[in-house]
Amino acid sequence: KWHHSAPTHPAIMAAIKSFVGLRSVSSKSENVFTARRAVAAPSKGLQVVAQKKVLKKVSVVLVKDLPNVGESGDLCKVPTGYFRNYLLPKGIATFATEGVLEEIKQKEADAEAARQKVKAEATMLATALNTIGKFTVKKTVGEDKKKLFGSVTSQDVVEAVKLQTNQDLDKRTIEVADIREVGTFPVVVKLHPEVSANFDLLVVGVRA
Repeated sequence: KWHHSAPTHPAIMAAIKSFVGLRSVSSKSENVFTARRAVAAPSKGLQVVAQKKVLKKVSVVLVKDLPNVGESGDLCKVPTGYFRNYLLPKGIATFATEGVLEEIKQKEADAEAARQKVKAEATMLATALNTIGKFTVKKTVGEDKKKLFGSVTSQDVVEAVKLQTNQDLDKRTIEVADIREVGTFPVVVKLHPEVSANFDLLVVGVRA
């Protein structure tokens, strides 16, 4: 039997070597790519840490009312970025230092003292009006001496009180019925959110 060895053509051998070389290069490229991915992977962890820093909160004191957060003088926690980029530049909030907290506390005390003073003055005036109990208004009437020409207004009440006490009332605080005839009618004066005066208004008819 004749055994023929396949002829080795130089071009074929060159192609085989080239193919082997390409596989080697490809394998190395995959290894480099894998290595790069392995090195780049920790960057995700760094991004997560950075986000946590952005979401960090800081204690602040509100200088102005802020919807859904709090009112002026409140101590609250807000995101650091929100505070530095918006609240602080806009003068809506400031750092919650001991000095700031003490200043707010003093302002609240002063404001409360002022409110109590206003209430006390309103109470004194209410006591005086209640004690007097009746104020008189003179209005023009017709021949029946009962029906008024026009009606009694809040301004009429203001002038009647001023005449007898020298006190000025705000007509917007006076509650009185629509009076169009002579008689005695109740009047309520809201001197303060927590203080009211109650007295009678005597409407007297006079002929023109």
